[in-house]
Amino acid sequence: MNTKSTKKVILSLGEGNTPLIRLANLESKLDWKDEIWAKCEFLNPTGSFKDRGSIVEVSQSIKLGKKGVVCASTGNMAASLAAYSAKAGIQCVVTVPKSTSRGKLKQAQICDAEIVEVNGNYDDCVKKAKRYSEENNFLLCGDYELRRLGQSTVGIELAQSGIELDAFIVPVGNGTLGCAISQGFAMYGKFPAFIGVQGKGADPIYQAWTSNSTMIRIIVPKTIASAMNVGNPLDGNITLDWIEKTNGQIFSIADGEIQTAQYLLAKEEGLFVEKSAAATVSVLEKITTKELTVVLILSGNGLKESYE
Repeated sequence: MNTKSTKKVILSLGEGNTPLIRLANLESKLDWKDEIWAKCEFLNPTGSFKDRGSIVEVSQSIKLGKKGVVCASTGNMAASLAAYSAKAGIQCVVTVPKSTSRGKLKQAQICDAEIVEVNGNYDDCVKKAKRYSEENNFLLCGDYELRRLGQSTVGIELAQSGIELDAFIVPVGNGTLGCAISQGFAMYGKFPAFIGVQGKGADPIYQAWTSNSTMIRIIVPKTIASAMNVGNPLDGNITLDWIEKTNGQIFSIADGEIQTAQYLLAKEEGLFVEKSAAATVSVLEKITTKELTVVLILSGNGLKESYE
């Protein structure tokens, strides 16, 4: 009897149910009138929120009988999808810009993913991943509807926390995470303000929102926050819809401000997060009212960007 073929595959690595902690020191530092909380998504198994979506996509790949999974990534998704593919025993291919952090690639490589470096930006990687999926019967993974389903559990957990949140502040690359969080909240009839943040130089959603116009692709996006370095966001229009529906807003933060915020969060609260996550702290000083109970979505671990 072939016991391996009948053995149930358990994919979970312990993702989700991340800590929700109060940032009291930051409240005092910024003279915040209500409460600031942090949803510690950097404490997921591979160090980012991506794990919530990866387990759903890998499960779907197995269900559909695909040969493996493929995705475009700026680093976090590559690491996450590779880990869950290793757990499932399936192939994983990721296309990444050549400039991607070595730390994030190390995670994917050690889980035996095939890394395809692209001489271009994230949008070029998406095109290559799509072609690969069509030609090789791999499930195309990424910031699509299936991943939003997995990531909506962040909003669900926050809605169930017992804390009445006025807003959540979230880094926006493709926009998928923020939209998923809003969807999770909506399941409980809650609509806290969606406050997004992008890096200046890679901020097409911010530009569309501030000019009240259609979103225009940024051909060569450039921000120090690699996870937000996206010029043509897949969920850009959905993001704009949710911001409007929840009376939210979006900010564009310069590289220097992001670095300062990263240091501030570590110095005041002992939390070392990646630059995209730290950008949420920068927003606190730009919001006109401090009489809000907010939660920062700390999306990824700072150690990924420091690895050499």
